[in-house]
Amino acid sequence: MNLQVALVKCPNYQQSAVDRAVRESIDLLGGIGQFVRPGQKVLLKVNLLSATPPERGIVTHPAVVEAMVRLVQEAGGNPLIADSPGTSVPYTKAGLSRAYKASGLWEVAERTGAALNWDTGSEEVSHPKGFLLKRLEVIRPVLEADVVISMPKLKTHTLMTFTGATKILFGVVPGLAKAIFHARMRNVSHFALMLLDIVSLVKPSLVLMDAVVGMEGDGPSNGPLRDIGVILASRDSVALDAVATSIVGFDPLKVPTLREAAARGLWTGQVGDIETLGASLNEVLVPDFRPPLTSLRPDATLFSPFVTRHFGPLLTQYLTLRPVPQRGRCVACGDCVASCPQQAITIVDGLAVIDYSRCIRCYCCHELCTEGAIDLKRPWLGNLIGVR
Repeated sequence: MNLQVALVKCPNYQQSAVDRAVRESIDLLGGIGQFVRPGQKVLLKVNLLSATPPERGIVTHPAVVEAMVRLVQEAGGNPLIADSPGTSVPYTKAGLSRAYKASGLWEVAERTGAALNWDTGSEEVSHPKGFLLKRLEVIRPVLEADVVISMPKLKTHTLMTFTGATKILFGVVPGLAKAIFHARMRNVSHFALMLLDIVSLVKPSLVLMDAVVGMEGDGPSNGPLRDIGVILASRDSVALDAVATSIVGFDPLKVPTLREAAARGLWTGQVGDIETLGASLNEVLVPDFRPPLTSLRPDATLFSPFVTRHFGPLLTQYLTLRPVPQRGRCVACGDCVASCPQQAITIVDGLAVIDYSRCIRCYCCHELCTEGAIDLKRPWLGNLIGVR
């Protein structure tokens, strides 16, 4: 394997600083001409989780997107900015318009002439080499692109520990179809394998990560923000995630996607086997970066297959974190109702109410609540046995 990840320091989101860092990171990989040729349709797959402003640290920052747009144009490519957001933003023209405007991407398109995606169609495609997925419904812009450049943001993720270059491609699954995967793949390892199948189908030519400001704690939408000050670039999604998790002090093999990627031979499992270009890893380490709350799940390695098979539902009920809507913050908007793959949430007297006997602990409601009104709390038994 010849896995490389470029690291370039970027202290803030001033456009001149971001332009320099993005260009330098891609130059370290051989320059934009290695990835984009004149006349090609180039999909910039951003993280557009919700219709929120960039200062909340949830979406790929527009300054990073603008820098990438201009490099693609410089190479003669035709950039298209696209994503299928979470279910809090309907995958419709009206929903996309709201997300583009809130995130600052509308202004990027106006300044640069880049196109915003308005095509909300999707197609089912064959993926015979998929480990779990042999067929997959994908948004049409992905299928029509000559080149895909993914642009994740460094954030934690309550279900998957970390969201980055691998997890971002879940956004190529259209709208509410995402909930079906959560319902079908409750096992975290299976969910990770599914994400790796999507990566192998989409095959992004380049990954550029916005890690100028990241999110720690209970991400990907409600954690505290942390200054990291780095732009990362790579040809390989797994390699980039392995380096990014190391920057914030996580053991990559405790991140489900990276653990499963190592088991499938997509990397060695040793960060030292990945060549870093530009800044050294030691120069950009972030101390005391807070991980998400751990949640003992029925598929966790702590439990034997026998225990998982026979007592999985009980473990889910009494050990795993519960999403708990908070009165006073909940505005009864119904986003959590729409996002729940189990239809376990209703609105009662102006408050979201969760039926925990049906809840599968996918945390979609927590992730997609734009009000930050759903806290994660440990049941009494988890606290009693000392689960963090």
